[in-house]
Amino acid sequence: MIRIKVAGVSTILGGLLLAVPPFLGPPNSADSTHARLIELAANPGPATAKSLVFQIAVVLLLPGIAALGALARGRGSLPVVLGAFVYGFGVVGAFAFALTEGMQVTIAQSGPITDSLVDAADSLEGGAAVIPMFVLAFLFFHLIGLPLLTVGLAWARTIPWWLAAVATAGSCAAFFGSGTPVESAGWVAQGAALTGIGWSIVRRPERAIAYGNRSALNSA
Repeated sequence: MIRIKVAGVSTILGGLLLAVPPFLGPPNSADSTHARLIELAANPGPATAKSLVFQIAVVLLLPGIAALGALARGRGSLPVVLGAFVYGFGVVGAFAFALTEGMQVTIAQSGPITDSLVDAADSLEGGAAVIPMFVLAFLFFHLIGLPLLTVGLAWARTIPWWLAAVATAGSCAAFFGSGTPVESAGWVAQGAALTGIGWSIVRRPERAIAYGNRSALNSA
């Protein structure tokens, strides 16, 4: 039972922090790396704060996601486990992506925005080596992981279906509305949904285990 409550608290904290970055500054809407570096050099504070808060948020989400996937049995267990697997790997990619965003701030502050600095910033997000990061961050974390996980939790009657709908709508808004105010609204919706999931788990920990897993509940 303690592991379940820890998972819930971790998810609440991660969800709350995930909703914070949109209030620290507007989404990145620059149409080139050069323009982005100029923005960062002129006002590095919001981007640095957003990167740090986002990194902390996804780290806090990981224990809760892992616990939900490990403890799920019975009704709804397959989408819960699959969603936890996809979203968990997505969290790793999202952390790496947020780290590179923070590194871009450092590059922007290292001197005049020359072609060499632009090339250095581009190298952080270019080449075959970063393809896994983008797949994990944008596809697994940004788009499909949370909807899949929340559908499984709703199917297992751990959370209400409307909470899964909020999570799915938030994921789609943040992904397809990238660079617009719709993206910010999407992140807030995801954060609210994750906070709701965590609260559901803390308030009713016996329902955090999909139906049919009484032995796991007793040993948790």
